[in-house]
Amino acid sequence: MVMTYNFALLWAMLSVALAIAAEAQPSKTEPADVQAIEKLHQKDIAATLSGGPQALADLFTDDAVLLQPGSPAIVGRQAILSANENEKAKHPSSKVLAYKPEIHDLQVANGWAFEWTDFEASYKESENEQPKSFHAKALRILKREADGDWKFSRVMWNLSP
Repeated sequence: MVMTYNFALLWAMLSVALAIAAEAQPSKTEPADVQAIEKLHQKDIAATLSGGPQALADLFTDDAVLLQPGSPAIVGRQAILSANENEKAKHPSSKVLAYKPEIHDLQVANGWAFEWTDFEASYKESENEQPKSFHAKALRILKREADGDWKFSRVMWNLSP
């Protein structure tokens, strides 16, 4: 049931992305957009390494959707913030040690951007625990806000084998 639901969400997300892309006229990617998206990527790295619930939530649009392995969809920046705060409260001593995303195939059109990433990460659940590492991949849809900043609108990630 969960697998069918996740597949349906993935299919819906990809359908929306393809519909937006189909309507988008081919246009030259503006250097300012590329620079602003790179600024978002740098904020993503800094927020992930800091582990700050608010810094992580601030990466998302108000109506963002976050799809994580084994969890229901988290809808809206406020819900993402609450989930981040709950996770921090459950694991107050946890610390991200490394987060290294590799961005692939960035496509930008009409205030939207699409990319997929591979990333390596390591963390400790507490000071006395051994570090744990993992490799994952993500599909991210970004949206340009009215002020020109880019934020994550839809993010789906899962662990790589």
